[in-house]
Amino acid sequence: MLKLNLGCGSSHPQGYVNIDKSPTANPDVEVDLEEGHLPYEDNSVDEIIAIHFLEHVRNIIPLMNECFRVLKPEGKMLIVVPQNEGTWCDPTHVRAFNKLSWRYFCGYPLSDTYGITCRFRKLSQDFANNCDGGALSVVLQKP
Repeated sequence: MLKLNLGCGSSHPQGYVNIDKSPTANPDVEVDLEEGHLPYEDNSVDEIIAIHFLEHVRNIIPLMNECFRVLKPEGKMLIVVPQNEGTWCDPTHVRAFNKLSWRYFCGYPLSDTYGITCRFRKLSQDFANNCDGGALSVVLQKP
């Protein structure tokens, strides 16, 4: 079972291939995810997690398309991003998300015009308050 942890930073959960562009993060695979390329075959990954990472990605569309490409059918992607005060408290955050952000990656009518080719199915979405104002968790699945 192949599971990826995108933008791992200092978090290295057991059982995941930890991916980051920074050698100081000590990743298993060093890749600049801003370039929108994952070094894996089509339909080869069972699960992807992106925990407090996507808010740092300037060009998210190619990366989300890549995640869809490498996921196996029925493969899942867990995303956690800050919301509310937590969104902009970190000066390295370049984007914000809300409960509607994910529809663009799930076949929303305007998606094609932005170059979005992925068509995830949203399985769940939850908001939890935390010390930074809150976090939004979303589980997407490749049909």
